[in-house]
Amino acid sequence: MPYCLIFPGQGTQFPGMSAGLDLSWTADPALQGLMEQGPEDVLTRTVNAQKAVYAVTAALWEESGLNDPLMTMGHSLGEYMALTAAGALSRDDCFALVCQRAAAMDSAMPAGQGAMAAVLGLKAEEVAEALEGVDGAWVANLNMQGQTVISGDRAAVEEAGRVLKGRGAKRIVPLNVGVASHCPRMEPARQLLSGYLRDVPLKSPRVSVVFNATASGESDPEKIRTLLADQLVKPVLWEKSVRYARSFGVDTFIEIGPKSVLGPLVRKIAPEANVEVITAHGH
Repeated sequence: MPYCLIFPGQGTQFPGMSAGLDLSWTADPALQGLMEQGPEDVLTRTVNAQKAVYAVTAALWEESGLNDPLMTMGHSLGEYMALTAAGALSRDDCFALVCQRAAAMDSAMPAGQGAMAAVLGLKAEEVAEALEGVDGAWVANLNMQGQTVISGDRAAVEEAGRVLKGRGAKRIVPLNVGVASHCPRMEPARQLLSGYLRDVPLKSPRVSVVFNATASGESDPEKIRTLLADQLVKPVLWEKSVRYARSFGVDTFIEIGPKSVLGPLVRKIAPEANVEVITAHGH
């Protein structure tokens, strides 16, 4: 069974997500307390959410014993877990890198100034065209036909939502994130992360990793460093990534993360594929 492991990103955190998991390796008692009891608004902050999602996902993956995928890929933050599962970065080194990434993203914009929202019911091209008239909002995630995420300054994202509704969008759904990912507002974070990545002991992955910024595989550690940094300012090409995996014979996608958000997308993009899900609710 040629399977691809898929890992979700920020926004899948929730109080209680760590139940039954040994996360002592994070050496962060405050984070463990947040994962156990919240409060949710503090857990949702980028600096906490990214560490929490990575830690829980890593623990679930280690428990799963799924060590021989044909491919791995993750959505945004999930790309780091994809590298861990592919043997390119150790769990502990990757956790440290995720901490640095979260801090860089958090510092790129003042708290509360960035926002993201899912646009349902319009084609990606229609969304991009509508945003040409809105300063400070961009297409951030091309998840699937009819579901595109936009990102940028909070006021601009709200204005874009009104414009898109006028263009026929069925719904605009604000996302549970406190930062404007995958758009030019993350350029300061991209520069910081590029610096951090130079010192990370990244190896060539032993299985193919599909990257968000290109929707294709890459095994050269230097190019991977660039792709990880570029991901902060470029759209996540999720639908293309799923199709890329299918073109290599992947017939099963297994999502591992605190809760499932990618499985439903894959079922719509590739209805003929098998989708399995391992979440924190299973504990």
